[in-house]
Amino acid sequence: MSKLSTPSTPLPDLPVNHATSLASWVMAVKRAVEGKGVDAESIMREVGMDLALLKDPLARFPVRQTMAFWQRAIEATGDPLLGLEVARHINPLTFHALGYAGLASRDLADMFTRLARYFRIVSDAGELSFERVGRAGVLRMNGDARLLAEADASAAWGAVDAFMKSILKACGALYGDGFTVLELRLQRPRPQDHERYERSLRVMPVYGSDDNALWLDEAVLTRPLPLANAELARVNEEAASRYLSGLAQAQQDDVAVRLRQWFRERLPQGEPRQEDAARHLAMTARSLQRRLADQGTTYREVLNGARHALARDYLREARYSISEIAYLLGFAEVSAFTRAFKRWTGQSPSGWRA
Repeated sequence: MSKLSTPSTPLPDLPVNHATSLASWVMAVKRAVEGKGVDAESIMREVGMDLALLKDPLARFPVRQTMAFWQRAIEATGDPLLGLEVARHINPLTFHALGYAGLASRDLADMFTRLARYFRIVSDAGELSFERVGRAGVLRMNGDARLLAEADASAAWGAVDAFMKSILKACGALYGDGFTVLELRLQRPRPQDHERYERSLRVMPVYGSDDNALWLDEAVLTRPLPLANAELARVNEEAASRYLSGLAQAQQDDVAVRLRQWFRERLPQGEPRQEDAARHLAMTARSLQRRLADQGTTYREVLNGARHALARDYLREARYSISEIAYLLGFAEVSAFTRAFKRWTGQSPSGWRA
């Protein structure tokens, strides 16, 4: 088994509140909502989205805003299967240069490898991977566990529905009746209007699965694509790589992101002082304070946010005891960690883990 999901340009391990999605994906949701006669722009303003970003297809929206938009859009349209309609408005340009690189790929295995490698262009709030398993291949899409813990289930399902439907639609357009699916596994439960859902996907999914995965036979994966063009694929892949590199650099320049990354390494030694953090970032404490203020946050907020996110991650790992997690987060006493976690979640660490 070989896993092919590593990006050519690694991105930082982002906290949920810094994860973003490409504006072109948000535009697809907006068009689907408007197609149902609902004022999408009012909903976007309601959840704090900057409409000016829609004029720039390379702009990005915070994922928390995007998921809030999904939730409100589903409520406003009254359509729990809105993701199927969103897929109608997804085209190669929605994927940036990656869309054309995919169409020009040698075969579906080549396309899915590229899609997995550069998927963080579309969104860095989850992971897309492609694996060869025996005489089959599987394309998996899984969201960030921290985001899913916070997001409304309907929003998460809608986003997955839109993605899977868009992939199936593209493959069907390329291969026609020659495109067949071994299995489609989805984490979502069977929708109430499952007949509409299955008719749209043209496949009977396995609901309530452990992951979101599209399984295809080797013969389908290796069949040459009708638009295969090695030069066109190379040129567009280079464009995708440049965009991803620029995104990675922008995130590295984000002081709050760099601070959170340092906290992960430093917290086991105890709660770090702001002066130590500033020294690590090669700036004065006053400069650090000012730059965080420019991002609308403070040192204490970043520290608490990092601890909260890390606590959730560690609690999902059964190998860590509560006392070990308190140590990893820089708390001098387990009781101090317990009080902090209750402020963040309203539950004790052991209660949240149960």
